[in-house]
Amino acid sequence: MLADMRLPDGDGIALLEELRKHGRNNPYIVMTDYDKVPTAVRSMKLGAEDYIPKKLIEDNLFPLLKNLRKRMERQEAPIYERQSAAFREIDHKIKLVATTNMSVLILGESGTGKEHIAEKIHARSKRAGKPFIAVDCGLLSKELAASELFGHEKGAFTGAESKKQGFWEEAARGTLFLNEIGNLPPEVQQMLLRALEAKRYRPTGGSKDKKADVRIIAATNEDLQAAIAEKRFRADLYQRLKEYTIQIPPLRECKEDIMPLADFFRQFANEEFEKQVKGFDTEAKKRLLTYTWSGNVRELRRVVRMAVLHTEGYTVTADTLEFDEEPLANDVPSLALEKMEKSQILRALEQADGNRKLAAELLGIGRTTLYSKMKLFGIDNKEQDKNTAD
Repeated sequence: MLADMRLPDGDGIALLEELRKHGRNNPYIVMTDYDKVPTAVRSMKLGAEDYIPKKLIEDNLFPLLKNLRKRMERQEAPIYERQSAAFREIDHKIKLVATTNMSVLILGESGTGKEHIAEKIHARSKRAGKPFIAVDCGLLSKELAASELFGHEKGAFTGAESKKQGFWEEAARGTLFLNEIGNLPPEVQQMLLRALEAKRYRPTGGSKDKKADVRIIAATNEDLQAAIAEKRFRADLYQRLKEYTIQIPPLRECKEDIMPLADFFRQFANEEFEKQVKGFDTEAKKRLLTYTWSGNVRELRRVVRMAVLHTEGYTVTADTLEFDEEPLANDVPSLALEKMEKSQILRALEQADGNRKLAAELLGIGRTTLYSKMKLFGIDNKEQDKNTAD
């Protein structure tokens, strides 16, 4: 609902109060010529999405509606909250950092759910009622990245026929999620660093700085330290982004999540295709559990969805599972796989002289995942820890 502040028989604030009193929770936007802060604060406290001066309607309304639509779509998307030890630890970290204004860097392979984690941080923050703007830095061209992020003035470059609001301004008072941050052009990295440190930015072609209170959550599946060594990423920006880091383990390291996720995706596929598939046979479960899942949860969802589509009866069989890669041989016992994994962990601990942080880095996994594996395999590292700082 878009309501004027001045109405023939009252005002926009009174209308909002009346709607909320009767349980009408439609998204509500107040517009007025009277651009006064107290009125804006009052409307926000009552649950308005935003407050827009009429002179800024052209610039602000459509980005606001776009963000609102995205948020509603995210709320409708199926989400399964994983219960493995690693994800319980991640959930604990989200609760700790969400209420702060710290920048967060989310690390993890493609398909592990980095954007979902960013959304959870935003949803639990004090900015929850404000915009959550997700940007894929890999889609930003070198020429237009600065304009996309910080906007531009009319005539700033060829083709700039009107003033444009950037993602930074769209995310004002909310959260800007920069996915695949490693792909951000070097020229724009400097601009981002300044905006983070000074809380100011300048649109392309502009002559004055603008202020915007924005929280940054960045994510990548790339080794940023290697990118720094190769002069592709700024070390100072890396330090500014990683005020708090969350490492998401790949699906193959959280096998206890695989079947609950598969069942969750099966149920949604049933609804989508109007089927009544009840579950997976023994061989199908075995292949799901022993597969490497290089595409992680995103790949699992696709595989299960297609398997349900191809299933004629009530049970998913192994021959309906279409993997991106060759799965592990069916005759490899799970016990042998666990023995191999335990051996790798012991070797890494030995090489690291008992330092679990270093051992985790050697294995390419997070410390939380390493601790969970050590507990699972009954590995006691206390004696070595006495002589080694973690």
